Amino acid sequence: MIQSLTMQEVRVESLEKLETLGAQMRLSANAGSLSIVFPKAIWERMISNAPVASPAPEELAELDLLREQLEAHAWEHSFASVRGGVPCGNSGLEYDLVLRPAGLFAMTTGYHFAPVVGPDLVARIGASLGDDGLVEQAYVIGAVAGDEALAAGDEALRVLSVRGRSCSTSRFEMPPELWQVLSGRLGWRNVDTTTIRER
Repeated sequence: MIQSLTMQEVRVESLEKLETLGAQMRLSANAGSLSIVFPKAIWERMISNAPVASPAPEELAELDLLREQLEAHAWEHSFASVRGGVPCGNSGLEYDLVLRPAGLFAMTTGYHFAPVVGPDLVARIGASLGDDGLVEQAYVIGAVAGDEALAAGDEALRVLSVRGRSCSTSRFEMPPELWQVLSGRLGWRNVDTTTIRER
């Protein structure tokens, strides 16, 4: 006897809550009439593979403003070096800005700006950073950056997202010029810090 299986489709009209139950995630929907339970591993895989939505025009505008204001800040404060269009090693990419403040122990930071930042972009810049004789630390800044991208950096490579005002480091560990521009000229009060995953 052959038994046919049919796929059941349920339309979700509303989401009530998401809760953790040990090694599972429970999603309650449709005014509580539907409960979906995911093993945590499947939930995490589903979230990490979710497509990142395209940036909104205002997010792109804020990204452009951040780049402009960061460069203006460097000129106004007489940085030792302000350069643009600097190659990211052999990656085929460029830093939009490379800034070195004046001072004996100042670090040279490369800033790469992109509308959408994914883990592949972060990996390409990270691979080139080790052989870079000019840039000591790098920031990949996107109008949008997914969780995987935010978690893909390391101590020398950080990721910042305009959407969600998220970063892979706290505002206290950012280069002073970056936080001064974010908080002063763009009006950010804080950043949502995403922990870098252990490799």
